[in-house]
Amino acid sequence: MERKPAGPKPEEATIGASSAVGVGSASLVSAVVGYVVLLLAARVLDQESNAVFLTFWSFLFLLFGILGGIQTETTRASNQSRLTPPNPRNPQMGFIALSIGAGTAALLALSSPWWGALIFGGYSGLVTVVCIAAAVYSGHAALMGSLAGQQRWGTYSKLILSESVLRLAGVGLVVLIGSSVAGLAWGAAAGAAAWLFFVLFSKSARQSFVRRADIGVGAFYKTLGYACLAGAANAALVVGYPILLRVSTPDQEYLSSAALLMALSLTRAPLLIPLNAYQGVAISHFVSRRTRGIKAILPILGVVLGVSVLGAVLAWLVGPFLMTLLLGPSYGMSGAVLAALTFDAGLLGLLTITGALAIASGKHRAFSAGWVAATAISLGLLWLPLDIQTKTVLSLAAGPLAGVLLHSFFIARSIGHNKEAAVLRVSEDN
Repeated sequence: MERKPAGPKPEEATIGASSAVGVGSASLVSAVVGYVVLLLAARVLDQESNAVFLTFWSFLFLLFGILGGIQTETTRASNQSRLTPPNPRNPQMGFIALSIGAGTAALLALSSPWWGALIFGGYSGLVTVVCIAAAVYSGHAALMGSLAGQQRWGTYSKLILSESVLRLAGVGLVVLIGSSVAGLAWGAAAGAAAWLFFVLFSKSARQSFVRRADIGVGAFYKTLGYACLAGAANAALVVGYPILLRVSTPDQEYLSSAALLMALSLTRAPLLIPLNAYQGVAISHFVSRRTRGIKAILPILGVVLGVSVLGAVLAWLVGPFLMTLLLGPSYGMSGAVLAALTFDAGLLGLLTITGALAIASGKHRAFSAGWVAATAISLGLLWLPLDIQTKTVLSLAAGPLAGVLLHSFFIARSIGHNKEAAVLRVSEDN
């Protein structure tokens, strides 16, 4: 009896259902902790002190966003080295990451005479907090990336959860023993040290931290540089967008836009927080499917677009009511603006996904170019002579869309070149 040829081998799932739930639950806890910390600070500090703490909070997470490029690249490198054993001479990713963190801390400290007082006023001690946080967080980013690349989702989720719990515990302790801006700042930054406990007490975490990259030292520093550049653009567009609004809007108009700023946070969080948590999953998934190009992400893009459209419809229908119910009558906002901001958040989500495919495909320049272009276009549109709501909606649509198109162009061109090269090789062999 003739045997039928075996069909294609089914692809290994990147993440199981229970692990996906674990990552999602940890990211939800992380988001809730952030809101709780801000609420506690508002309750225990006077308005002037709380303004300083909020400035510190924004600066801290802008810095974490930049260093988040380490996690993006170590996810790719760790996954690739899982598929193809790396050269034993290649660098251990955790120590390379710590060197970047130390360099960032030194740069911040040396340059602080020019920016410290401008940002933190008389609270000069906050400069020390951000410098130490930068050095420590680089290790967290490296361990997170390595765990994601190896698909160790259980430990990955525990690390997300531990960082949040440690941050909440630090802030809670400060509130109990006597609140101050400096104390709350140290408590908020404490979460960045959670990874140290994993490395100290978990053999598998230590192995992940010292895992070797798939490329040499110089090349790895270069790809990390591209990833951190994209991280800076990402952080400016996502975390630092209110700062972009601030510098491009007249004082009186900006100071009266509290409702818009709150609407930005509320419409982004439901989609972007879980999407950022799953970015490591996406990169790990795409590394083994990068030859498919854009086809590899079409199902995910469809889901993100569908959720965005549904969210926009809900924001239009019930958003204005929820804004005034939760925040008070002074936070009124039209349904059309809330719907547009929700859909814009979806476009940022699409940019995150196309960026994940670009980095998984080894297209580091394309990855950073897409994010930088998105941020530059968004910032440029904020200088148009339009009211703050209109230019915000426009800039948050046009910038991410341009970044998505740029990522897609480079990925498609790369796939085309690879196919041409394959055809040439076949012709030469024949």
